[in-house]
Amino acid sequence: MKRKQTSGIDQDLILQKIRHFCSYQERYIREVEEKLKDWTIQRQMIPGIITSLQQEGFLNEERFVKAFSGGKFRLNKWGRQKIAFELKLRGISESTIPVGLAEIDENEYRKTLKNLILRKQSETASEKKLTARSKIVNFVAGKGYEMNLILEIMNELQF
Repeated sequence: MKRKQTSGIDQDLILQKIRHFCSYQERYIREVEEKLKDWTIQRQMIPGIITSLQQEGFLNEERFVKAFSGGKFRLNKWGRQKIAFELKLRGISESTIPVGLAEIDENEYRKTLKNLILRKQSETASEKKLTARSKIVNFVAGKGYEMNLILEIMNELQF
């Protein structure tokens, strides 16, 4: 059986390398396309490679969105707005983003926001109340939490 050659590079070797790239971490389509372009793979081959990776289960946008959303929330304490914004920047479809955000437990989300507010409150304890409140709101809003939820929790804390 004769192997296809593409500009001196064996197509089976390309697939093997890109499968490895996709197997040790969840990837998204544009990231894989960029990697293939970096490897100077002919542009007309890229859609076929992407399709193969999806069919073989190496590339799954929904799985990526779930892993990304959960990881950014748990590790970086990001809010839903920042997570959604970052996913849009990566070219993830609007219809897939809510799937990832749904992975975030509402109780855990509120608890994390409350802890962030309390932490920032202790850092700004020596400042005037209005200045401290403004810094807290800016801090958690910058992490991507929704303003209505921020204000609700701050009112619960009577701050």
